[in-house]
Amino acid sequence: MATESDDTVQPNEPIDAVPALAIGAAITAAREASGLSIADVSERTRIRKGVITAIELDDFSHCGGDVYAKGHLRSIGTAVGADAGPWVTAYDQQFGTAAPTATEVFDSETSSPVRIRRGVNWSAIMAAALVIAVGLVVVQVTQASDDPARDQGTVAVPEATPTDEPTDDPTDDPTQVAQADPDQVVVRMTALPGQLSWVSVVRSDESVAFEGNISDGQSKTFRDDQSIQILSGCASSVEFNVNGHDVGAPGASCVPETVRFTPKDPDGAAG
Repeated sequence: MATESDDTVQPNEPIDAVPALAIGAAITAAREASGLSIADVSERTRIRKGVITAIELDDFSHCGGDVYAKGHLRSIGTAVGADAGPWVTAYDQQFGTAAPTATEVFDSETSSPVRIRRGVNWSAIMAAALVIAVGLVVVQVTQASDDPARDQGTVAVPEATPTDEPTDDPTDDPTQVAQADPDQVVVRMTALPGQLSWVSVVRSDESVAFEGNISDGQSKTFRDDQSIQILSGCASSVEFNVNGHDVGAPGASCVPETVRFTPKDPDGAAG
């Protein structure tokens, strides 16, 4: 009697896994197909060349976290004319971690406030000097009233001279923008009411001026001789005033965006 052919796939027969997308290789191919160099992509996205080179080698350790890594992928995709969606999906599968909830972000901000190095508190110094000066005047007047032989002329009260010279540290003083030197760039960053965004501010010498959350109407002002570069984790949540001119938010949606301002902005090339 003829036997049945045994070519039926068994239920437990292993199936080859679909290979993971090599993100770096895909980006390199898309960039070369667009005829752009790494320097060209860096110029268009304001992402440092070293970071782009590392991304093309599947090294995302220089991106600053998942949100910014995926933001860089989207920016690079736009620059080279490619769909960054598969790159972002592959990143989530291979490197991504669970995103923090809004409650965790706010709790973190409340329990561990960002400590910002500030300049000398001139207002406190001036107030202390004024108190000392008034005290000296009172002593002199009292001594003069007790000494009949002492000249009863008016004792001049030394006048405190305020120094409003702005510093390079981040400040909340809105007059800093108005005091901008023509050869410097002064950027005032403000969080929209009820909004929150993590931001990183880097000066032209690549020193970090500020890193942390800014929320619900908070403002920070920064200045530099050459450039101020700002990475915003939620572009639609913050607005900028550059050299006394309102330039608005760097993006219309809550995605990471990197912008860069120079002394000639906003008429020059920013963002």
